[in-house]
Amino acid sequence: MENEDLAALLGSAQQVLHLLVTTMEGAAEAMQNINSAAVRINSLLDEIEEPLRTVLPFLAQAAQQFRPNS
Repeated sequence: MENEDLAALLGSAQQVLHLLVTTMEGAAEAMQNINSAAVRINSLLDEIEEPLRTVLPFLAQAAQQFRPNS
């Protein structure tokens, strides 16, 4: 009976280890996807940041011209 218990315990431990490895692989893949998205977002922001800084003062000035006088 002890051998059966030990075999069952080892089988359960193997299943838990397999699930743990699978979960860690999934987490690693998710982190890679998040990192890829962050790199793309940073690249996009790098492309539009300077033009926005150039245009925003003109937009603010135009918006002030269309405000009703207080």
